[in-house]
Amino acid sequence: MSVAESDAERKRAVLREVLGALMTGRMGVVSRHFAPGLVFSNRSNAGIIDAPWFDRLEGDFRLAGEEEARSFLSELMRRAKYISFEERGLVIEEDSAASIYNWTRRDDKDGTLVTGTTMYWFTFTTDARIRYVETISSIHSVFPVKEPAPAGA
Repeated sequence: MSVAESDAERKRAVLREVLGALMTGRMGVVSRHFAPGLVFSNRSNAGIIDAPWFDRLEGDFRLAGEEEARSFLSELMRRAKYISFEERGLVIEEDSAASIYNWTRRDDKDGTLVTGTTMYWFTFTTDARIRYVETISSIHSVFPVKEPAPAGA
């Protein structure tokens, strides 16, 4: 195995751990994979659902250290619970990587089911820590929770 192949495999393992934590909601210690000053850029078309909480998590966030990264990711994962997810691909090229996931999640406020796709782009430091994450999410379907019919109706 060449040095480039082993470096790519190390980055692949880091990404699998980080993305797995994000999708399952079990963060563990993945924040150790982030370089100090990590920039997390988060965008979506979430305006199509009534989810004002998402606006607070959209934008560019510079996370000073591991504790701040852990707090940001905890909030991101707390807001919506993924019911299912499927990796559609993972590509690593030198100091960059990209991945795409299809998912279904439940809104934490009202139980609405939302399906969508998220594309992730990563940039690494020379020691295989993540220094930049960009996400773009596209919501495909929204299934509101049905209110029970009134008794006697």
